[in-house]
Amino acid sequence: MALCYVAGVLQGAISLFWLAFFADGLLSLTDEIASLAGGFPAITTVRGVVAFLVLLGSIPMAGVVGLTPRAPKRILIPLILFTWWAGPSMAFPLALWNISHLALGLAVAQVLLALAVWSLFHGGSWNRPFAVNETPAFSWKYLLVAGPATAFLFFVFASASIFLGLSTQVESYTGGYVRVRPDGIYLVERRFQSGDREVRLAGMIHVASREFYSGLLSGIDPTVPSVVLVEGVTDRGHLLGGKSFSYERLARLLNLTPQSNSVFAERVVAGLSDQKVQGREGAQGSEPSKRGGIDFKHADVDLETFHPQTIAFILAVIGLLQSADLREFLTSLLDPSSPFADENAQAQVLEDILFARNRRLASEIESSLKDYRNVIVPWGAMHLPEIESWLQTRQFVESSEIARKALGFW
Repeated sequence: MALCYVAGVLQGAISLFWLAFFADGLLSLTDEIASLAGGFPAITTVRGVVAFLVLLGSIPMAGVVGLTPRAPKRILIPLILFTWWAGPSMAFPLALWNISHLALGLAVAQVLLALAVWSLFHGGSWNRPFAVNETPAFSWKYLLVAGPATAFLFFVFASASIFLGLSTQVESYTGGYVRVRPDGIYLVERRFQSGDREVRLAGMIHVASREFYSGLLSGIDPTVPSVVLVEGVTDRGHLLGGKSFSYERLARLLNLTPQSNSVFAERVVAGLSDQKVQGREGAQGSEPSKRGGIDFKHADVDLETFHPQTIAFILAVIGLLQSADLREFLTSLLDPSSPFADENAQAQVLEDILFARNRRLASEIESSLKDYRNVIVPWGAMHLPEIESWLQTRQFVESSEIARKALGFW
């Protein structure tokens, strides 16, 4: 009687998991089709809840596989693997290939997988549960072997799924200029060619290894007229009250070099200083200055062009970076009166910090291409996808790509 009860509970749990998996696929398919017609927020919300429940339910189902030989692995393992692959790992590597309507394809695949499992392993009637293996419900030998093996494999697969999902999201969000790999974080430089003109878009980061910064301007032919368009918002009107971003603490914590203390920053500061000297001597202030065979030109905006909401947001970020401890950090971050909680200001902040600066940078690139054969743009990775699209509209074609390790995990 007890064995029959255990089998019944196991059958019910497996059938419930399959039903949730199938419902998740149907909701995803409905939501993706509805999105083509404008979308229905209610379906999207329910879909997210059901997807989370399926992911959560996959954990005890994996435990069942490791605990009892009665668990039907041919049913559970495909459902569990698909749940983690299509969910946390974001269908790696498909999400990196810019496949049209990928989410719709995954929803179709999930529904077909659920139907295939039902067709192959179900009793043939919708009101009958899935059959379990005709073996003892418990075995010490099975538990001692399958239990640790299942736990280890599930942990590895779940961890890999989360890591791959994070990597995919970062790479997609930055247009491939930031890549998270098992051994570290890489920043990408892409070169674009149009006739005898070349533009180099080099992803930058505020803290990185010393070698990363020292290699940024290497390999540039000094006989080819070249200019570096320098990033960095100025504050001529002291709107921040003398405050500035400092990544010194983060750099020390990670045992890395802040960009402000790098060899690259030294060359930039020296080059821009030469420009100021030339301006005082009567040269045109807008002209770039030469340093080591390469010209340097400031290509960013001043804070006076920003909306007050954006300046308040920047001051709040500076305050976070200067927090004395985690408690002060969280208190500032979660304060409902802080600029972080002002949803109406977010669009304005994005416009000032990203889009407006990109327009200024594109204008500087266009004017620099009249005088230089090589334009180097070492800017934050978030700026570069839009600049790349802008270059492509002007018949620039990607000619090569270099990935530099900015941070090593090991």
